[in-house]
Amino acid sequence: MIKIFKDSLKISYSNIIMATPLLVFLLLLNVYLVIAKNAVKALPSTILFCVTLLLMVSAFLAGWLYMIKSAVGAYNNSTEADSEYTGLLKEFLVGIALNIKSFLGFCLLYLLIADIVFISVYNVGLKLIGSIGISVTQFVSATEAPVAMQALLESLTKEQLLKINYWYLLIFLAVQIFSLFTMFWPVEILYSAKNPILALFKSVFRVFMHPKVILLFLGINLLNFVLMIFNYITMFNPITYFVMTLVYFYFIVYIFVLLFLYYEEKIKGNSNSVTDSDRQD
Repeated sequence: MIKIFKDSLKISYSNIIMATPLLVFLLLLNVYLVIAKNAVKALPSTILFCVTLLLMVSAFLAGWLYMIKSAVGAYNNSTEADSEYTGLLKEFLVGIALNIKSFLGFCLLYLLIADIVFISVYNVGLKLIGSIGISVTQFVSATEAPVAMQALLESLTKEQLLKINYWYLLIFLAVQIFSLFTMFWPVEILYSAKNPILALFKSVFRVFMHPKVILLFLGINLLNFVLMIFNYITMFNPITYFVMTLVYFYFIVYIFVLLFLYYEEKIKGNSNSVTDSDRQD
């Protein structure tokens, strides 16, 4: 397990170009959202905005994840890429052409399932914990400024504060469970199932058949927690905060490299070993 973490770091470092599509996409996405905020006013423009956004995200995931798969595959096969920059960038375009339909379905299903999970968790929370006693509008407006949030918290009773903690815990657990079972969902699309529904079932199946996946998941969460602490420490200095933001982008690349490498070595590799032994028998 530790070797996979180290090898993933090596692959990410030697193929740092993989962070470029992520940075460019997020930049374009922010620009698009700013423009759309002022342009989207009627139903037709809202529909156009949603469709365009869905296509943008689907195309990016199809190309970027295929790019990462290619880098991991080249590392495992001990082959040099055509060029660290041009070779992987070509794979990005190839990935869009090959997988955009699958990732379009993936994005739609992800939104649908996430909505179902959110509604279910909300209803469970209302029954087990109860209402906090503040409206969603009040809470959202309070999150826009630390002073407003502090004023809101000071105005709440101990019972309300306790309920907030319970809600945070419930949402945290729901997000973690959902993330665990969908962790290999996009990976499965590129390796074993173009159909996003079948890929989802396989992703859930992997968790039960490979319990060590939980250790990988906990390791990723631990690294993320450490980075969040550093982000909080450095957020008061613009220069260090900018550096940590870049580090976090690199960390996102590293996580996906880690998932693909783990899949190739521990899941796909074990499946091939079982198949080979069956043939020998």
